[in-house]
Amino acid sequence: MKKQAVLTHSKLGLAIALALSSTVAQAQQQDASAADAAIEEVVTTGTRLQGSAAAVVEERKAQAFVADILGAEQISRTGDSDAASALRRVTGLTLVDGKFIYVRGLGERYSSTQLNGASVPSPDPTRNVIPLDMFPASIIESMSVQKSYSPDMPANFGGGNVDIRTVSIPTDEIFDISIGTGWNSNFSDDGLSYSGGGDDWMGKDDGTRALSPEMLSALARYQESINSASIASFEGISIAEANEINRQLAASMNTENEVYTESMKPDLKGSLTYGNNYDLGSDFTFGFLAGVDYDTGWSNSETTEKVLGIANSETVINQASESRVTTQDVEVSGLLNFGLQWGDYHRVETSTIFLRNSSDRVERGGIETPNSIDEANLSYYDTDIRYEQRELLTNQIRGSHYFPELWGFALDWQYADSRATRDAPGEVFYRQINDRDLGDGVGNLAFQQTRTATTLQYQILEDDAQDWRVDGELPLYFGGMEVLVKGGGQVSKKARSSFSRRFAISAEGVANEALQNVGYNDLFSDANILDGDFGLSLFGAPTATDPNYLAAQQVEAGYGLADIQLNSDWRVSGGLRWEQYTQVAAQLDIRDMTMIGDIENAGRIEDDVYGSLALTYQLNDEMQLRFGYGSTVVRPDLRELTEVIFVDPITNFKVRGNSELLTTDIDNFDVRWEWYLPSGENYSVAMFYKDLANPIEAVEAKGTDSDRVITFLNGQSGEVYGLEFEFLKDLTSIADGLFLSGNFTLSDSEISIANTGNVELTNNTRRMTGHSKYVTNLQLGYDSLNGEHSASLIYNVAGERIAFAGVKQGEMGIDDAFEQPFHSLDFVYTYYPDFNSKLKFKVQNMLGEDVEIEQNDRLIQTRTVGTGISLEYSYSF
Repeated sequence: MKKQAVLTHSKLGLAIALALSSTVAQAQQQDASAADAAIEEVVTTGTRLQGSAAAVVEERKAQAFVADILGAEQISRTGDSDAASALRRVTGLTLVDGKFIYVRGLGERYSSTQLNGASVPSPDPTRNVIPLDMFPASIIESMSVQKSYSPDMPANFGGGNVDIRTVSIPTDEIFDISIGTGWNSNFSDDGLSYSGGGDDWMGKDDGTRALSPEMLSALARYQESINSASIASFEGISIAEANEINRQLAASMNTENEVYTESMKPDLKGSLTYGNNYDLGSDFTFGFLAGVDYDTGWSNSETTEKVLGIANSETVINQASESRVTTQDVEVSGLLNFGLQWGDYHRVETSTIFLRNSSDRVERGGIETPNSIDEANLSYYDTDIRYEQRELLTNQIRGSHYFPELWGFALDWQYADSRATRDAPGEVFYRQINDRDLGDGVGNLAFQQTRTATTLQYQILEDDAQDWRVDGELPLYFGGMEVLVKGGGQVSKKARSSFSRRFAISAEGVANEALQNVGYNDLFSDANILDGDFGLSLFGAPTATDPNYLAAQQVEAGYGLADIQLNSDWRVSGGLRWEQYTQVAAQLDIRDMTMIGDIENAGRIEDDVYGSLALTYQLNDEMQLRFGYGSTVVRPDLRELTEVIFVDPITNFKVRGNSELLTTDIDNFDVRWEWYLPSGENYSVAMFYKDLANPIEAVEAKGTDSDRVITFLNGQSGEVYGLEFEFLKDLTSIADGLFLSGNFTLSDSEISIANTGNVELTNNTRRMTGHSKYVTNLQLGYDSLNGEHSASLIYNVAGERIAFAGVKQGEMGIDDAFEQPFHSLDFVYTYYPDFNSKLKFKVQNMLGEDVEIEQNDRLIQTRTVGTGISLEYSYSF
């Protein structure tokens, strides 16, 4: 944020101050003499080139271990709205599903995420990592992606560690306000909505979708089973009397879910930030920063999907679907920081961060299933309504103290308490028979006389995390050698609970003619439900396969490292970290909260020592060469050790855990050459290699012909290796104010996985899931010499990657499914009419690319994305 600097003596703060001071110096030189004007041009070039990187380049150069830093100004230049989309610009990083970052071709499980150096919980039911799209760009000061391991970081480190560092206390009063809107080319088609949505413009369900108090009371009374037989047995009454209670409970549920089309609304966003700093006297300074951010946006897309199978030694389509998906996303965030500094050496700061991200999704379309419907004019017509509310609330307090009287000893400490929740209050699904006698589109729709004429599901997940850490460092001097000794400890705890209830309204007893050409609200009206002669009834009872579980994890760690400046040329850094890891995961019977399965297999304890070594050789004042080695580990997620089935809310695949998963041990090797020029230009070339023992992969398990179930397996071995190139080049020789920056990654991987009784892979040796052989980022930037205009043309592409591995059916196999390259071309233009305001115009996906997945040379999944246009105005008082 403008005129903002953290209350710290870090190199990052120094770099920000230098960048700002050079900008002020440039302004003061505007009226200088002609001779000075030539000098001013040089300063302008250097400042412009560093405009998006100066605040972080010094930190990157000073790091003992290989790391990439992304600052707020760089994020602003590319126009990315959240942490996930911004991180795809970093060398070697790819964005998957718009939420998760793959570092150097390794999936999200192999990358850890921290918030201001503390671990954070996750609201995702099938992953232990937090979706990075939850963090809006407005709260981010910088992000550090450390790619080589150091002992002061958690040993659960594969591809790298992402530390999101939020904005901090300002040195002067600031008041920023912004407002914006957006539109997508897919808005030209009407979107889908439904009648039972309620009023949730703040991203929080107003209770319309949730279970009624009457239903919650009945579930407690009848031990979660509200079937008529269970009610009759518990109450000692007749089935007829129990049926009446059952119908009353059904009528208390939200069954107003008629889907209709409506015109799409433009996106809307706004933010407000205020902060100040006060001199309290007696060498005390107090500051605070408060901010809120609101963003609501729509997406409207056409999707297709095919599930392949083998028949008569040929690849056939077992299921094909075409549907429209409309989603409204609402993001609400708040940040409140307080800081107290006394003297030059002591500081305490608190941060409260609240993030809410809700998704209201409607999908509707035809499903062709040749194995279950043989008539050429018949197909299924499915309607799927999902509302998901994700929240993160974290409270952090941290301190930094420097004691010159104790030989320069410095002490840092931090405590963080966080909770992530996912609430899915009422997912609705219903299937109709589509008689297409009116053509190839939608003809006559009819509900079926089945026990699951419609299903309603209610899920809640809570993930709590506590994190304590303390770090101390002491500088020592031995002749011409400088040694920084550092050590500390950390305790991280996580506890997760996940519960799900599923109900179905049966139409088995409804007359067939009453199911023909009838709307959802008409069929499942209260009048029909309460009418005992109509034939509707409610079913709901827990089963052994329900996705209900409790899980907990604790990591206790201590470390020591030394950073030694041997002379002006050589720097050596290294140390050891000890970690004890304890985890338990148990499936629960929700009726009496007892554990399902053998308690001896529910937990595991591991402890080990992990080391690292980094060498830096200073070739000259501008060049340095780095070498790094680290031994690390990647452990199974909490969820992955429970053998119950979840539906992944992102991929829509069913996911089943594996209690026999082993920990992955990794050896990491890095070499990087860096060249930093005084003008701000910089270049780097890196090589990396990772050797993985027992790598964990998501694979497809055996299921029905039209059902895709994903599970997890350990491979015998795996490896990842590659090259990374990065540059920032001044192009003033072509035009004043022009520069080019970018990065390229070329890499490969291999994993070997043996078949099991439940998994029969087509290719037992292949690339790792999600790995792209190449990643390219390019940015052509322009900054006018008068400071009023800036523009960037940004290109990003990742090579094809395995979306999921192919499986055998009989003696034949279906090949791996590959997500195709998505060529993203964006344009961002910013106009600065005065010192206090700016107007930003952004165009995304200018090429109109679609998401596509191919398997066996067939297009099995597509999703239209459209071209997005947005306009944002901000003003700083």
